[in-house]
Amino acid sequence: MIKWTLPTAAAVLLVAAWWHWPAVAQRAVQPETAAADVITFDQYRDFRARDLQQRQARLAGQLAASGLSVSEKASIERRKAYYDRLAAMPAEERDQIYRERFDQIDTNHDGKLDPEERAAWREKQRDYSSYLPPMQCLTPASCRSTRIST
Repeated sequence: MIKWTLPTAAAVLLVAAWWHWPAVAQRAVQPETAAADVITFDQYRDFRARDLQQRQARLAGQLAASGLSVSEKASIERRKAYYDRLAAMPAEERDQIYRERFDQIDTNHDGKLDPEERAAWREKQRDYSSYLPPMQCLTPASCRSTRIST
């Protein structure tokens, strides 16, 4: 029984390594895939322009819905006003806002957003949003008084 222990253990390890190999190969980043995951400022600006239009349409649809409470309607109107102001800005001014945000996300300042930079930005935004109150404030002053202090 003891003389078969070592060959059996080796066989089990070999099978486990062979079984795991396809998963490792799938996770390997191909150079062309890595290049496709990088976002330039022009791509970021185009995304933000499409997102702006989609948000305006979605918020307008939400406002048209019946049965909204006063606080829900005020929250939607506040967000819609922000996006309407952004859409009404001259393109140069809007691009400047987008450029400033892009530069905040682009931590290595190479002019491109890689997956690591985007993940770090999402995490930063998630951390920031955990300190904000729920979207039930009727005025900016009442929102400030309900924030959680750190």
